[in-house]
Amino acid sequence: MIEHQWDRFVADLSGVMNRSPAETVLILDLPASGFMQFIKTQDSLVADVSDPHDEFAQRYLLDGGWTSLMPDFPTWRREISQPDTCHEVALEAVHIIRELFSVRSPEQVEPQGWVDGPGEVHFGQLRPNASVPAVGEVATLVSIAELLIPDQPWLVATVRHRLEDPEQAHRFGAWRGLLSALGEPYFGGLGILAQCDWQQDTGSILEALQQLPSCPETLPWDWYPGFAAATKGRHGGDAVESFLKRVAENCHTTQTALVSLQTLSDDYALTFLPRDRLDRLRALTARVGHDAIELPPRR
Repeated sequence: MIEHQWDRFVADLSGVMNRSPAETVLILDLPASGFMQFIKTQDSLVADVSDPHDEFAQRYLLDGGWTSLMPDFPTWRREISQPDTCHEVALEAVHIIRELFSVRSPEQVEPQGWVDGPGEVHFGQLRPNASVPAVGEVATLVSIAELLIPDQPWLVATVRHRLEDPEQAHRFGAWRGLLSALGEPYFGGLGILAQCDWQQDTGSILEALQQLPSCPETLPWDWYPGFAAATKGRHGGDAVESFLKRVAENCHTTQTALVSLQTLSDDYALTFLPRDRLDRLRALTARVGHDAIELPPRR
């Protein structure tokens, strides 16, 4: 039974990679924080795999033509030029997943993917047991969307569709699916949230915040050039924290709050919200076991 499941997974993985457009990124999350990643270009397929932290496994990768990228970021890479078919790539990927990472069943593999350009990647067949979130959970998440996108029912309907569609089911479940639906247009979102890393350049975060439909028109930004000059050379995380604190302080004059929805990682999912809606947002996010954090967070 297990061998049949793995044979089906090889065929499905090969099909996804063959049919996906150029600039597709496909990630297979494995137990114990392992992963495999495939990046498809016009003329090659680049495969990355996390370090298995085992001398025998590392030797296997080295003998198979994989190269270690850098010591402080233990990832192995192999580039296949113009593959006629992705079947052999999928076979090797499954062998690595099973033998080097001791994954017993395809059900332990969590796929995600996107296209860095036009087109879509569909990997629903790699998740045959993906489930739609419970009706009550969907209703709460849609209420959050309505709060963040007032008076735009067609956009809220788009969020609902993505939450209810098993093909769109996200590896981290319904909450992450909501963040994805509301996130950056570049990755297929609606642009309601500005998603940024804790070490990102503050100039790019400023640009992302200014493009949000919720950004107050009267929010001042004339302080930023001086801030950028004063924080040049500072550690990225310190600069980002100081930047977001300054933005949040300026929000008080506009009766809005700078809010980050909980992301389950070390990045931000930012939006502006009228202060009289803040308690409602907190109550809704708490109902699904997450949080909406007003910035700067209270120590």
